[in-house]
Amino acid sequence: VIKHGHILLVHSVVNFLRMLTMTYLNRMRKKMR
Repeated sequence: VIKHGHILLVHSVVNFLRMLTMTYLNRMRKKMR
């Protein structure tokens, strides 16, 4: 049970980081132009 919850937690964190990186890259692209 703990392992399953840990996997879900890691998955949610990975999705959060992915969203942050996408928004950061979009801002950088706008600044480049």
